[in-house]
Amino acid sequence: MNIKNHLGLFLAACAVILSGCATTAQPGSAPQPATAAASVAELPTLKVTLDCGPCVVKPTIPSLIAGGYNEAAAKAGRKVTKEKEASLTVKAYVAREDAARFMAGAFAGKDEIKAVIAYQGKTYPVEDYYRNAWLGIDTLAKKIGEMAYAELK
Repeated sequence: MNIKNHLGLFLAACAVILSGCATTAQPGSAPQPATAAASVAELPTLKVTLDCGPCVVKPTIPSLIAGGYNEAAAKAGRKVTKEKEASLTVKAYVAREDAARFMAGAFAGKDEIKAVIAYQGKTYPVEDYYRNAWLGIDTLAKKIGEMAYAELK
C-alpha cells in the first residue's frame, strides 16, 4: 500500500512539472526588437516575371513566390510597401507531374526553380530544388519567395 501512495504522489508531481512546461509565455516576456526603426523598416514589393525560354510555368507559381515573400516579411514583422519594387525573374523552371512524384519519388526527377532578384542596381541569385515525393513545385515556389525575403531584408 505504501508503494502505491508513493507512486501516485510521484505521478502527480510529474504531471504538475510537465504542465508547467506546456504553458505559454507570459505577456510582456517576448523579446522586443532592438530598435523601433528595425521593426517598421519597409521592404519592396516583389514583382515576379518569367524569362526561362520555352519552359511552361504553372500559372499559380508567380503568385506563390510573391506570397511566400509576403508571408516571410509578415512573420518577421516587416511591412511590404508598393512605393519600392524588386524584380524576381525566373530563369529556369522544372516541375514533375504530381502522379510521377508520388509514384516514383526521387526517381521521377526534381522540381527546380532558378531565379535572379534585381533591386537597387544589385542582383541576387536564388535557386533551390526538391527531389522527394512529399514536397512539390508549389511548396518550392513559396520557399523561393522566403529566400527572396532573406536576400532583401
